[in-house]
Amino acid sequence: MASKAAVAGVAAVIIILAALFVFAGRAGKYSVAVQMTDPPTVPAGTQALIISYSSVAVHTSGSNQSGWVQATGSGTVNLLAMTNVSQTIANTRVSANSTVNLVRFNITSASITRYGTTYNITVPNSQVSVAVVGSSKINSSSEVLIDFYPTVNAYGSTKGIIYTMAPAARAIVIGSNSTVSINTNVGGTASISGSVRARFGLGLGGSSAQGNSSNATYGTPVIVSVGSRVSNFAVQRINHTSGTVSGLLYIQYPVASSIGTSTTLHVNGTVGYACDNTEFRLTGIYSNGTASFTPLLNTKTAGGCPI
Repeated sequence: MASKAAVAGVAAVIIILAALFVFAGRAGKYSVAVQMTDPPTVPAGTQALIISYSSVAVHTSGSNQSGWVQATGSGTVNLLAMTNVSQTIANTRVSANSTVNLVRFNITSASITRYGTTYNITVPNSQVSVAVVGSSKINSSSEVLIDFYPTVNAYGSTKGIIYTMAPAARAIVIGSNSTVSINTNVGGTASISGSVRARFGLGLGGSSAQGNSSNATYGTPVIVSVGSRVSNFAVQRINHTSGTVSGLLYIQYPVASSIGTSTTLHVNGTVGYACDNTEFRLTGIYSNGTASFTPLLNTKTAGGCPI
């Protein structure tokens, strides 16, 4: 018969092994698929809008893995085919308990097919950095879903029609569960549920948000540089590395002020006012020293602005 000391020793070993197993799981890594969805704003007669992409990466914080994590994957996406559908563009692995707060990718080329003819598109801001909204810790296989909704503009010239693209995007993290299947195959597509799409309308206001814009629709993005003014915000600095735009915010209500308040915006931060339809959301910060602000429409509040 085993002695009490021997039994106690075996029990201690089992407890230690169980603790090590739990710790190993927490310190491990989970697969993260980067996916893209949503159609763009394009000129009438557009039949396809193709982008080629590369250099996909996610930025994590917390845990023992902080910084940019490169993802594996490159290829093409037809943005017009992305309504209620997502396409996996890359995949990577992220440490458990870390938080994904940014994702970025390069647009290497773009083309538009309109009335049966294909044209090249100029993309001034080829590196797109996207803020992840309302993200949670990675504790299961997950996906970073990018809602990419650029605007393509057509301009006439002596050489014909010139097409340009102004990127705009936002992203969320979705963990695997009984209703979400994570497709890590690059190029693979999957349908998007209404509940997932609804999440893009939640929690998007930035630290300087002024008014309820959760039900807003989006207008045509405006590309700005240092010295530009967007609604009541004067742009003084655009920092692509830190993902911020800094400047002076001028209060308009209830009494307009000529003295601006130093303000720093991150992607998805807003300026202006919903009550008078002058609200804009910061939707992109680019490596060439520019940023995009997108007007929020249909946000005017009942009763007007405060007096």
